Amino acid sequence: MKRLCGLIVVAAFVAAGCTRPAEAPAPAAAPTYTAHGTLAQVMVAIPFPASNTIFDMQTHDPGAPVKPGDPAGNASAQYGGIAEYAGWNAIVNAGVALQETANLIMIPGRKCKNGQPVPNDQEDFKKWAAALAAVGAEVQKFAEAKKYDEDAIIEVTGKVSDACSNCHDKYRNTPKEPDDRCMVSAPAAAK
Repeated sequence: MKRLCGLIVVAAFVAAGCTRPAEAPAPAAAPTYTAHGTLAQVMVAIPFPASNTIFDMQTHDPGAPVKPGDPAGNASAQYGGIAEYAGWNAIVNAGVALQETANLIMIPGRKCKNGQPVPNDQEDFKKWAAALAAVGAEVQKFAEAKKYDEDAIIEVTGKVSDACSNCHDKYRNTPKEPDDRCMVSAPAAAK
């Protein structure tokens, strides 16, 4: 009996030691983000096709069925056979792409095509990146409603154009472009 009681006591101590709460794991280090492409490469890869898909609504109803054999001559028809990529979903995805572009262009260390740093430390650039995200969200919401309204389309596509023009007018369409692209204070045009 003593032996049985001793085994029970030992088992209780072992069980107590095994059920002790585990120490909390150390918090993971915050992820770091690396710019892999130039600003021009990001723009050509993401917002250029996305905005053209959005602008395509001006002449092609994203809700209209794509006719078999129709050439992919417009952005809406390009992936017409894949529901997630076509029609209104293409417009929703284009709005998301604009929102994500606003995040990507703010990654520190990204360079412009001419080697200048992206001016993402400038207040106007930050404001315009936020405006790009906001118009992307507006496009997404508009497309999720799946209502073809020409006046609303002209309004939302105009906002997309304005959001792009904000940065383009100051940082891309410069007097000596491409040499002075992205410069905070572009040199005056030669007379």
